[in-house]
Amino acid sequence: MRVFLFDKSFTGETTYTLKKRDRQYLIKVLRLSVGESFTAKDLEGLYYKATIIDENTLAVERTDNPEDTLLDHLSAFTDKIIPITVYQCLCKGKKNETILRMLTEAGVESVIFIKSQYTQEKDFTDHERERLETIMKEAVQQSGSLTRASLDEVISIDNLPEIKKDELRIILHQSKREKTQTIGRLLSNSSYSSVSIIVGSEGGLSDEECELLENRGARTALLPTNILRAETAGIYAVGAIESMSEAR
Repeated sequence: MRVFLFDKSFTGETTYTLKKRDRQYLIKVLRLSVGESFTAKDLEGLYYKATIIDENTLAVERTDNPEDTLLDHLSAFTDKIIPITVYQCLCKGKKNETILRMLTEAGVESVIFIKSQYTQEKDFTDHERERLETIMKEAVQQSGSLTRASLDEVISIDNLPEIKKDELRIILHQSKREKTQTIGRLLSNSSYSSVSIIVGSEGGLSDEECELLENRGARTALLPTNILRAETAGIYAVGAIESMSEAR
């Protein structure tokens, strides 16, 4: 469901001051008027009924019935999407923005940026973090996604969380390894309730990194397609996983 997303400055106040981009989204894009109400959500996942007082201000109250004031019900798919976490190696320039926007709109549960042997960028600047937060917010509002990205810290590929029970962790690799399977066979031959994907940067993942991840329980997969760019591989795999998992 599509909702308005408060930024990190909101901590439960009864009024909310709209920023320029918020005003444009509500008044110009959605064509809402003074006095109209809609569903909003904070970064903790709590829902609110928000009412436009004037072009700069919202009146806000907590609600346990967010469906009553939804902006719309655009998505016809009402089942729960399989939880997918994407561990994305940092790419160059604005590619990370494109990746985060596409993955958010696709409905992955979380996006965690990581650094690996071939990543040229090792962290985000403050400006880049602000840009990514804005892009994620707009993508959430557009798509109704529940995605949250971890932007506070870029972690090393050596420090990925341990694989949880019933989690299938997939390494997308650019070449065939000894135990590589196609992603379709890997999904059909596995029992899982959640999936995580590790996606390399422009240079891919090294054999040493793949071996490290495989020794920790990850499975290497080839996508049944041409060689994909770093910013394309993750969204392609997410689409395939969501479709194949829904069909199980």
